[in-house]
Amino acid sequence: MLRITVHEDDKVCRMELAGRLDGPWVAETEKAWRGSLGTDRMIEMDLRQLTGIDDAGRDLLAAIQRAGASLFVEGVWMTALLDELISQQPCEGAKPQSLAKRARRRPASRQQENSK
Repeated sequence: MLRITVHEDDKVCRMELAGRLDGPWVAETEKAWRGSLGTDRMIEMDLRQLTGIDDAGRDLLAAIQRAGASLFVEGVWMTALLDELISQQPCEGAKPQSLAKRARRRPASRQQENSK
């Protein structure tokens, strides 16, 4: 199961994916992504809540990244996947946006311990 949440305004469309990007959910994600494409609109994909992905999902994320979307990830697995995707060549004529990796923040209690 996959939850797709879309937040849009005139300049940015942010899509949050939560769950597994596999099976029929790949086509639904592609449909949502293509529907959000617009002139001069930045696309941001928040992948921090993904729990799994199949080959078709990986191919879709690669296409989305090559088209210029920013991908937000956290964790070792998703960071490695993002590194693999960005090592591929961008689509001809695409205007790449900056790729952003969001580091997981440590819990406040651990930060307080380290500051003592």
